[in-house]
Amino acid sequence: MLRIVAKAVFAFVFISSAYILFGFVYRYYQRSLKFLRGPPRSSLLLGNDYQTIHQEEVNAIESKWFNEYGTAFRTSSCYGEDALMVADPRALQYVLHTSGYRFPKTKDSQQITRMISGRGILWAEGEVHNRHRKVLNPAFSAAQLRQFLSLFQRSTARLTNKWKEEGLDGSVVNVTKWLPKITLDVIGESAFDYKFGALDGHANELGEILKHMFADSRLYPQTWIVLYRAFRRSLPSPLSDFLCRFPTKEETRFKKFSDASKKVAKSVFRTAAEETNGQEDSKGSKDVLSVLLRSNLAVDPKKALDEDEVLSQMATIMLAGHETTASTTAWMLFALTKSPKDQQMVYAEIRDVRARVGVDAELTASDYDSMPFFNAVIKEVLRLHPIVPTLARQAGTDDSIPLEFPIITESGEEISQIPVSKGQRIILSIATYNRLTQVWGDDANEWNPERFMLDSKKKTALGVYANLMTFSAGVRACIGWRFAIMELQAILFGLLEKFEFSPPPGGLNDIQRVPAGLMIPMKKNNWQEGVQMPLYIKARE
Repeated sequence: MLRIVAKAVFAFVFISSAYILFGFVYRYYQRSLKFLRGPPRSSLLLGNDYQTIHQEEVNAIESKWFNEYGTAFRTSSCYGEDALMVADPRALQYVLHTSGYRFPKTKDSQQITRMISGRGILWAEGEVHNRHRKVLNPAFSAAQLRQFLSLFQRSTARLTNKWKEEGLDGSVVNVTKWLPKITLDVIGESAFDYKFGALDGHANELGEILKHMFADSRLYPQTWIVLYRAFRRSLPSPLSDFLCRFPTKEETRFKKFSDASKKVAKSVFRTAAEETNGQEDSKGSKDVLSVLLRSNLAVDPKKALDEDEVLSQMATIMLAGHETTASTTAWMLFALTKSPKDQQMVYAEIRDVRARVGVDAELTASDYDSMPFFNAVIKEVLRLHPIVPTLARQAGTDDSIPLEFPIITESGEEISQIPVSKGQRIILSIATYNRLTQVWGDDANEWNPERFMLDSKKKTALGVYANLMTFSAGVRACIGWRFAIMELQAILFGLLEKFEFSPPPGGLNDIQRVPAGLMIPMKKNNWQEGVQMPLYIKARE
């Protein structure tokens, strides 16, 4: 028996080594991007992947490359593979918007997404994605979302009251401990009529898993894991999917979240299904849960979701609907803490609106939209601190990607089109585009909310909000972007109305934007403390 196992292991190792060697030689001599300039390969096996994955600050390395090579260039991946790295506006528009579904997610992106949240809208491609989006669209319309403003305001008020009750007024508070609680409670109640009770201290499995999901004791993957993932994505889909049954430690954390979120989702969904008694909601409610219930009962295959797809949508919304908003709010408070003058300007607008609508009145969407500098601050935070810094795509067919800003090739030729072969991996740099000087001006790397108060026209319109790439663009743009903006408005208003935020002793210069799947704040040389955004809070009189 042992001999058989040993032979099987030897055969696997031999075939794998031969496959890697063949792939390396083939890619080295057949690279479709060899005519482009790019950074030198730092490792024969790892290419530049190890550098970018293990950098301490989001986009620190890539920004230097973009400055040297232009808005598009070649970078090296594992086993001799080349990737196209892009931040050019027209190229991003072409890949994400103009081309529809011709540039799907890469195989490894799809696999990781499925591990985290299952067969939901983030995982789906092509017609399946189109079906998912059509089902969910009614739940994320502007009119539908406005009804949740009251919930956003009440939840923020509960947070400020909690800080006062626990005697945190006049002390340093790690806001990353509190913000995910309020956003988890909000997404549970608004989307699924489910009370997590996170802000009230109720223990919940999801919250505990999320604490360590993107940052644990080993933040960065070891070399063998980087190579294993690259090997896995290079295999034919059946073999690649089979190897996903042997997850890494990080992927095991993802799977734990998926299992826990689906467990909650199944309980909520089945309770709701029993209450409707297997009948479609005659009132045509458009909240997420009602929409999903109807889709599960639908006869028309173009409008139907099976139970696993429904549970996957719920898991997706639980994660994307609270973790990203909580992180963005943390960076928003960080930015305003470092710029007390701007914090005071935002507070002045808040005070004026409160005087106009009344002390106890609930604000409307129009009230929030009436504050120009307040909204400019939100846009500037989304620009400078995109929670998802990059997106990975691959060419579905041979194609040619247009550029707004021409680049210089290895031979010195200026080109404004980049031909790509089917299967070519493309890394879309959201973080770089959001700071591109050609788009945002010479002060693109600086905090300046007032840029959004100027009536400046951009050559190429991108994204779904303020010409930003933070919510992506095109057919795969974030379906919940309006929800996120409304929630950010309500939380920012509620927190700044009640509290003033200042730097802690020692300041905030040691806070790093760490790439860990999502962009998370951590203290330099103190990552063992976990996610950190310590701010001094003082109640306003």
